[in-house]
Amino acid sequence: MKNCLKFLVFSMLVIFAASCTSNKNLVYLENIPQGTSDKISSTKQTLEYKLQSGDVVYVKILSINKELNELFNVDNSNNQNAYINETSINLRGFTIDNNGYIRLPIIDTVKIAGMQAFEAERLIQTKVNEYFKNATVVLKPLNNKISVLGEVNRPGQFVIYRNDVNILEAIAMAGDVNQFADKKKILIIRTIGTTNVTYRVDMTDTKILSNKDFYLLPNDIVIVEPLKLKSLRVNTPTISLVLSGIGTIVNALTLYSVFNK
Repeated sequence: MKNCLKFLVFSMLVIFAASCTSNKNLVYLENIPQGTSDKISSTKQTLEYKLQSGDVVYVKILSINKELNELFNVDNSNNQNAYINETSINLRGFTIDNNGYIRLPIIDTVKIAGMQAFEAERLIQTKVNEYFKNATVVLKPLNNKISVLGEVNRPGQFVIYRNDVNILEAIAMAGDVNQFADKKKILIIRTIGTTNVTYRVDMTDTKILSNKDFYLLPNDIVIVEPLKLKSLRVNTPTISLVLSGIGTIVNALTLYSVFNK
């Protein structure tokens, strides 16, 4: 009988201990100095995104010459509302093919894969200058998106407008993490060409601020992994039922021993 009671108490203590989590798992950059006189400095190491096959870019040739605009540009609508809709923008973009080329009117094919956006813009500008002067090329990538999944309040896909968006900003876009998030295990999935690269970062450690992995690239997927206690919380009804059953058996045995003395 005593062994049953000990087992019941031990089980409850184990469940209580397992359901607790350290403060280190709850706070971002947990090891940052607390004093106002103590400061940390980190070197910003942003990544430069290089265009690759499958990317969609928006290319516009601007000139005061109306005939030149009509010659180079597929769409010459003056209706600004046409550019508000994302689908409309993508339909006007140029997709980089498997060989790294885009096909432009008049100019024909131009290889831009492996270049940064400003490099591709400069190359196309050189091509346009062969035909006309005083024309300006504008090139913008259209697939500047990141996805945030897992233990966040608003998982989804988000458009980014800068090349230096970091993981904290991505999590903020998703409404911050929820109570089950493990800030020590943030998984990043990045596509480079035909290869998927994965790595994990610890958002409780200040060292991440000076790490290039702190910054995201277009098409990155951020997955906030759950704490181990989440599985315990999910299974709490089953565990409660088992403990209730054990308690019922203990009570029955206790009554049996009392009546048989």
